[in-house]
Amino acid sequence: MNTNAVQTTKEEILAHYKENGFAVIPNALSQEELDYLNNLVEASLKESPEQWHKPIEGAVGTGSFLAKHPLEMDRFIRHPKIFPLIQEVLLGEARFAQFDFRDVSAERASASEMNFHRDISYYGTIGGKIFDPENPYISTYTCVIYYLSDVHECCPAFCLVPNSHMYGTLDEAKAKQGEAYREIPIRGKAGTAVLYNITTYHTRKGGSEECTHGRRTMHNYHSRSTSYPLTNWATVPEVLALSDDHDTRLFYSQWTPNQVKYAKENYTKPIPPYYPIHMVK
Repeated sequence: MNTNAVQTTKEEILAHYKENGFAVIPNALSQEELDYLNNLVEASLKESPEQWHKPIEGAVGTGSFLAKHPLEMDRFIRHPKIFPLIQEVLLGEARFAQFDFRDVSAERASASEMNFHRDISYYGTIGGKIFDPENPYISTYTCVIYYLSDVHECCPAFCLVPNSHMYGTLDEAKAKQGEAYREIPIRGKAGTAVLYNITTYHTRKGGSEECTHGRRTMHNYHSRSTSYPLTNWATVPEVLALSDDHDTRLFYSQWTPNQVKYAKENYTKPIPPYYPIHMVK
């Protein structure tokens, strides 16, 4: 498999995702969108560093932008180029799950290696499906990682093992895939998007000691209406969760106990009765 291969048409993207569990989409974000997002990140790192967690495996991160800029971030969460593809692989059931930004500085690039892992939902440990064999695209959850900076050969890079979602361990994937086993690092220009099944084994490969670029990314996770929520920490601003627009309200409707608690403590409108307020102790 060509590690620099990209898919450009809807048909190519969906076929590659179905066959391999991921697709690489160039020019998913425009230069104007990249400038807007990078300016937000730069300002936040400078003016509100306390809103970014301390380096974990070389990367700082924040989930604060949705609360601060809900309508603006919604346009990226449901990006007109990518969201229709997400809906396709999630069978029209896409729901908001998590949204955050991560930054690896050039100084931390060579120390940013992660272990291979799968993202398992918060509720997956109590029975939630981690992938769906009845879905032609296998997926119960997806993520889109957008590169906000160019990812060169020397840079930290997202990396995955195609079709590894069904294996309990990476060693099992290696043993059973045999010669077909591949670890594919994804490199590309700023604006590149990687759409993948989050139960595929993946990691961040560390950069070289000579790297002078680092890496900046935006991570956009989705679950399905029929799945358990992905996480119990993500919260949704009132303007989206209680939007007058039906599709918006539906998309942000997968409430967790923490979201119910957040809404009860922060929303100005009454919480609709179909959300289980009694869960909040």
